Amino acid sequence: MENANKTKEQLIKELKVLRQRVAKLKKSGAEVKRAEVALRESEKKYRGLADLLPQTVFELDEAGNFKFINLKSIEVFAHTLEDSDKGWNALQMFVPEDRDSVKENIKKRVLSGEELSGAEYTALRKDGSTFPIVVYASPIIEENKVVGLTGIAIDITERKRAEEALRESEQRYRALVNLGAEAGEAVIMLQDTEQEMAVQRFVNDEWPRVTGYSRDELLSMSFFDLVHPKYRQASMERHQRKMRGEVIPGLFEISIIRKDGTEVFVELTSAYTTYKGERVIVCYIRDITERKRTEEQLTVTDRLASIGELAAGIAHELNNPLTSIIGFSQLLLDKDVPDDVKDDLRIIYSEARRTAEVVRNLLIFARKHAPVKQMVNINNTIEKVLELRAYEQRVSNIQVITRFASDLPEVVADYFQLQQVFLNIVINAEYFMTEVHCRGTLTITTQRTGDIIRASVADDGPGISKENLGHLFDPFFTTKEVGKGTGLGLSICHGIITEHGGRIYAESEPGKGATFIVELPISDH
Repeated sequence: MENANKTKEQLIKELKVLRQRVAKLKKSGAEVKRAEVALRESEKKYRGLADLLPQTVFELDEAGNFKFINLKSIEVFAHTLEDSDKGWNALQMFVPEDRDSVKENIKKRVLSGEELSGAEYTALRKDGSTFPIVVYASPIIEENKVVGLTGIAIDITERKRAEEALRESEQRYRALVNLGAEAGEAVIMLQDTEQEMAVQRFVNDEWPRVTGYSRDELLSMSFFDLVHPKYRQASMERHQRKMRGEVIPGLFEISIIRKDGTEVFVELTSAYTTYKGERVIVCYIRDITERKRTEEQLTVTDRLASIGELAAGIAHELNNPLTSIIGFSQLLLDKDVPDDVKDDLRIIYSEARRTAEVVRNLLIFARKHAPVKQMVNINNTIEKVLELRAYEQRVSNIQVITRFASDLPEVVADYFQLQQVFLNIVINAEYFMTEVHCRGTLTITTQRTGDIIRASVADDGPGISKENLGHLFDPFFTTKEVGKGTGLGLSICHGIITEHGGRIYAESEPGKGATFIVELPISDH
């Protein structure tokens, strides 16, 4: 009995322990279930968050098979949800030439415990198209063992396009800079600051050569520190208009002062743009000092040629008054100078004055003048030219008809340069009219049209052929006989009018004469 009681007690004890174990197991099972529910909720949240991301999010097992992908992955790789259920391997998502590199990075780096930071590959879509991606990955570690990897992949197509656009932009920029240097042009970039206008932010190698300053000196200066005072105000106004985005076409001629104090003539064109979000002006500048010297020499040469044309007329103009002076002087020698001699003296005086005026005009034209722009009346300029040609026109039977507009506004111009332009045009017209029919009619008209003054010189000569009309202003082009023209006159005229901001052109039909037209802007001063 005692043994039975002991056995019973042991059974009760064992049952109690067993019940405790069962209770613990029941409790543990509930915890497992709660843990499973929590895990499912966590995974649900993880997937929800992953699907919101604009990048591809993935998990791979040790064999490189996808264990998880977000919705962006489906979109980026152009697959479907059904495709994802079939199982993908990471290598399928890359072009063949990148797969060895992908495999090496997965097995030898990430699955060995390393981080993969920013590896770039070419990805492959289901339809065969490709695109660039960058991949970031980390190992998945469970119980101190790497069991896979997780990461993100980013489509960098737009970034690559931006980089390519930037490279192309830089290549174009370098090409423009190099082209400018090869063509002998300086390239500079100007930017306004709160303290100063037109600060030089960039200069190529040509600009230090032109200015005599070092690159570092130039980059600490305003462009207007270099501009000659006589051009500074106009340059500043032009710069301000450009910075406002106003389009101002054409070349602009100014002079600058080199570091050694010498004056250098330059020709520039500029354009408004932005650089690093700031407004800038990019200028292309050419040293035209030698060209200016050549033009001046050509101007002098042409002036001498014009004087040669004038010489015959002047000789005739001088001949008549000199004949009178000699004749009446002989009469004075034979007389006791009675009262009637006073009449002769008056004639002598009148003829002498006329001769002096002709000589004076000739000397004024022939003298070298420094270019000076001032207010000029076009009508008066043309009238002076006609005075110089009056005798030649009379003896050549050339009738001159002037139709000058009254109250014509003045223009800002160099008087002597404009005189040279019209003299050249008139002499050319006289030449061709007399060559054809030993006479002619020259019609000169001035008028205002909008903001310009137009002066036209029309002759009734042989006219100009269509093929020659386009070459009239080319240097050394002439339709005159050999020895009767340099081919420089109209070229110089074109340069003078262009420099004044105007234009010169011709209209003609063979057999119907020619009309040369000069247009100049009206001054607003």
